[in-house]
Amino acid sequence: MSVFLQPPSADASGRLHRRAVALANVRWFRAMAWRALRTGGPKAELRAANARAAARIVIRQAQREAVIGRIARGALAEDRERGVPAISG
Repeated sequence: MSVFLQPPSADASGRLHRRAVALANVRWFRAMAWRALRTGGPKAELRAANARAAARIVIRQAQREAVIGRIARGALAEDRERGVPAISG
């Protein structure tokens, strides 16, 4: 069994990885919507609409997490500048 070791990156928090996962999920849901309309079947329009709605939910959640992450990183940077010790636990 092979193991893929990723080299250490500058993005220690995994922001780029989370963004890539969200983008992949959005593309998958949009492809599912297109496939539902293309193949037809029972309630194809409803299945396509649900898949598009799921894609929008993923986008909103990723945007929300990005905003919260920026706020948290800004607060931590301000604490470091003021010399506030980090909480260890």
